[in-house]
Amino acid sequence: MRWGAISGLILSMAVLAGCEGGLPSLGSMSGPSSGSEGQEAVTVTRQEVNLSGPRGFCVDPVSTRDAASQAFVVFGNCAAITGNPEEPQPWLQAVVTATVTASDGGLSVAPQAPALLEFFRTPGGRATLSRTEDAQTVSILESFVEDGSIYLHVRDTSPPVFGGAQNTYWRGYTDAEGTVVALSVIGFEGTPISGSDGVSVLRGFVDRNKRVAVASN
Repeated sequence: MRWGAISGLILSMAVLAGCEGGLPSLGSMSGPSSGSEGQEAVTVTRQEVNLSGPRGFCVDPVSTRDAASQAFVVFGNCAAITGNPEEPQPWLQAVVTATVTASDGGLSVAPQAPALLEFFRTPGGRATLSRTEDAQTVSILESFVEDGSIYLHVRDTSPPVFGGAQNTYWRGYTDAEGTVVALSVIGFEGTPISGSDGVSVLRGFVDRNKRVAVASN
């Protein structure tokens, strides 16, 4: 078991996920002009990992960051991002994100998912889920492994990732194209998403990216 390597990878992903602190609110997401077409998928890092948002979510080019070894991708309401009301929209208001840290070692979540789930229940694991890296701000409301992926329903009382964000979110860790990807679903205080709706969107997010990975091989 390559526990030390993959836990270190998750720690580095947590640092990159700190980019969430600069996310815009849904209302501020807008594209260059009305009638533009949204981008539902993107290829990132030197490993050319293909990421696709859930239905109705498009890449936000302003918040997304891509480099050779790391990427942080933000998906928002396609119509809001493009300024085109004809673009598809998700069935609930949320922002979804994907964090990738390239690994040349072929690390995988699935073979050690139960052990990783236990890691997230420890103070060190909860600190990786905190926006201030403080385990005391984090409570894990629900957690489980499904088809080799990890699902976490988290409450974080540290400052929100963007104005008006809920203090609860869903996060999943899964394998995609030889690396580990962290996927998050973040709702809004004004239109909060329930736990069941959040995990439903996350399951679709995970499934869609696994399909992308299979299709690209």
